[in-house]
Amino acid sequence: MKDKVLFVTRGGEQCDEGFPYVLELAKTLGSGIEVLIIYPSQMTSSFEGIMTAATYAEAGDFKTISTIVGEEQAEFRELAARKISAHTLLNGSREPGVDLVCHNADGDLTVTIKNHLKNRPYIDMVLLSPSLSENRKSFDLRKLLKNISKPIVNISRPAAIKI
Repeated sequence: MKDKVLFVTRGGEQCDEGFPYVLELAKTLGSGIEVLIIYPSQMTSSFEGIMTAATYAEAGDFKTISTIVGEEQAEFRELAARKISAHTLLNGSREPGVDLVCHNADGDLTVTIKNHLKNRPYIDMVLLSPSLSENRKSFDLRKLLKNISKPIVNISRPAAIKI
């Protein structure tokens, strides 16, 4: 099997952020790309989302909370599917010699990546999208380095130029 790099990103509006770098790296290395899109496993951390959940919890209406979370998950998945099928990720995969495979997962970043790599010895490197490092609570690079034996590249956003 051809060697691949694993591009890990968070599902949502910025799921394709950092992909052009991954594409160029894969072309340079002559490898394929596996994309792992991780969706949040809990309700949004916005103030409105927390207050909505608290209101329904106080009323004992856990079914509504479950419905709200399910709808939010569906929105994340639909957005990522649109970006993959009609935007950068799919267009990039048409590059000659670059295989592209996409996977979806829920849950903790480190555990999800570790489980994904368990049966995939052909993956040589893990590349982390800039969208993953937005929330420091859900992303612990030290924990990731401790649990994953593959090289890890944390792609950052370009620095803002002040004029």
